[in-house]
Amino acid sequence: MGKQRGSRKHRKATEQEVENHDEVSVAAEAAAAHDAEEADGAEEEDVEREEGAGGGEEEGEGSPDVGARGGEGKEEEEREVSFDELGLDEQLKRALRKKGLDKATPIQREAIPLILEGKDVVAKAKTGSGKTFAYLLPMLHELLKLSSEGRIRKSAPNVFILVPTRELCQQVHNEASSLLEFCTSKLKVVQVNASMSDKDIKVALSGPPNILVTTPACVASCISKGIIRGSSIKESLSMMILDEADLLLSYRCEDDLKALVPHIPRSCQSILMSATSSADIEKLTKLLLHNPFILTLTEVGHAKDDVIPKNVQQFWISCDAKDKMLYILALLKLELIQKKVLIFVNSIDSAFKLRLFLEKFGIRSSVLNAELPQNSRLHIIQAFNARLFDYLIATDGNKSKEERRAANKGNKKNSRVSCKQLQKTLDAEFGVVRGIDFKNVYTVVNYDMPPDPAGYVHRVGRTGRANKTGASISLVSPEDNDIFEDIENMLKDVEKRDTSCISPFPLLTKNAVESLRYRAQDVARSVTTRDIKEARRQDIKNEILNSEKLKAHFEENPRDLG
Repeated sequence: MGKQRGSRKHRKATEQEVENHDEVSVAAEAAAAHDAEEADGAEEEDVEREEGAGGGEEEGEGSPDVGARGGEGKEEEEREVSFDELGLDEQLKRALRKKGLDKATPIQREAIPLILEGKDVVAKAKTGSGKTFAYLLPMLHELLKLSSEGRIRKSAPNVFILVPTRELCQQVHNEASSLLEFCTSKLKVVQVNASMSDKDIKVALSGPPNILVTTPACVASCISKGIIRGSSIKESLSMMILDEADLLLSYRCEDDLKALVPHIPRSCQSILMSATSSADIEKLTKLLLHNPFILTLTEVGHAKDDVIPKNVQQFWISCDAKDKMLYILALLKLELIQKKVLIFVNSIDSAFKLRLFLEKFGIRSSVLNAELPQNSRLHIIQAFNARLFDYLIATDGNKSKEERRAANKGNKKNSRVSCKQLQKTLDAEFGVVRGIDFKNVYTVVNYDMPPDPAGYVHRVGRTGRANKTGASISLVSPEDNDIFEDIENMLKDVEKRDTSCISPFPLLTKNAVESLRYRAQDVARSVTTRDIKEARRQDIKNEILNSEKLKAHFEENPRDLG
C-alpha cells in the first residue's frame, strides 16, 4: 500500500534476452521441470473446523472442534485417506476405482464422514477441491442403503440438489450419473430447468426420481404449478444440497428458497457447499440448516487468507492496448505458454475479434458465448475438456472504464446505477464460467484486465485446481495501471508481503514480438466490425439450425432467420 497512483505509468516489463526460439524452448522446459518438482512436493490441505451454532445464532459462535475426529489432531488430518477407509458402499467404491480415483481430497476426507453421520454441514473450499463428490458419495451411499432395505419413499424425490445455473445442473447430473452407471441398484437421477416445458418436466419427474438436480426457481415453479406437491416433499425429502451456495442469492433465488422452506421436513439433512464465505451464506444457513458443522479448508504452508494458491505462478506483460493482439499471437505462435489456455476478455465483441484474428494464423479457438443456448455452451466446454481445441476465449463481465473507475473510487451513487444497468448481463456472463468444470487448464490469460481484484481472483482460480501447477499472464496497458495496482495491493495485503506477487513474464523478448508486428497489424486491421457481427450472427444461426425443437419452425418460416 502507500504507493502513489500513476507510479506505474512508465514501468516496463523486465526483458530477458533470448537469442533464438531454441533458447526460448529450453527456458520453457526448465520452467516446466521446476513446476513438476513443485507439484511432487505439494503439501496437503489443513482443515479448520468450527461447530456452527443453531437457533438463529451467528456462524462460528460454537466451540472449535479442530481434530475432533479420533482426537489425533493435525498430523492425522494431513494423512492421506483412501475411499476404502471412508465406509462407502461397495458399489460406489467400485465406481471410483473404474474412474481411477483412490485417495479422497481434503474436503471429501472431512465432509463424507460428517454427512454419513447425518449432520447438517456448511463446507467452504476452493474451486476444484472435489466438493461435488464430497456430497454425492455420502448421499448415494445413504440412498443405496435405503434401497437395499426397501425403505425408499416414493411420493417425491428423496434428494434435491439446488444449483444457481442450468450449466451446473447438467454438470452435477452428469457426475451423479457417472457414479450410478457402475451401481446395480436402479437409482434414478434427473435434471430439470426453466427452459423445459411443463409437459417435459412432468415426464422427467414421473416415477418419481430419487434425485432431482435443478435450480431454486424451477423447483419453486414446480410447487406452485402442482407438478410437485408440497405434502409429497414433506413425506419423501431426506436430503437437500445447495451447491455454489454463495451464488444462489446473487441469482435472486431468496424468494424461491423461502417458498420451499415450509415444505422441507425438519428431519431433512441439509448441506451447503461454497467457494467463499459471505453474508449470503450466513443467511442461507439460518434459513435452511439446524446447528450445522462448519468446514473451512485452507492449504498447509500457505497463509490462511491466500487467495491465489502457491502452485499458480502469476506473470504480467506491459504493452499498449493496441498491441494486445500482437502479444497474444506471440505467446501462442511461439508456444511460450503451456496448454490448455483460457483467455478472458471483457466483451463478446472482443472475444469474436480475437477468435477471427487467431484463425487467420491457423490457431483454432472457440468463444464461450453467453448468447448461445445452454446445450451449446456445454458442448463447447466438453469439447475444450476433450482437447478438441486448446484455446477457449471467455467473458465474465463487461464494465466500461468509467464504471470501473467509479467502483474503484468508491462512488456509491454511480456504482449503484451501473450495477442496476449491468445486473442481467453480468449474471448471465458470470454464470458462464463460475463453477463450471474446466478440466486441466494450465494457463489463464487476462487479455483484458478484470474490472476489480475479485474478478482477478475468480479468473486465476480456473487454473491450479486440485493442487496441480498452473500459471496466469496479464496483459497490462497504461490504461490498466490503476486496476493492476489495486490487484497487486490486494494480494500484498492478504498475503502480508512487501513485494509484488506478480512477476514480469521472462520468456517473451522484444525481438520476438517485433518479428510478428507487421503481419499482426495487417491482419488485425482486416477484422472489421462487420466481420465480428457476422461471426456472432453465424454462431447463433448455426445453433438455431442445430436445435431439434426449432428446426421445423425455421424450415417453415425461413424469413425469421433474417
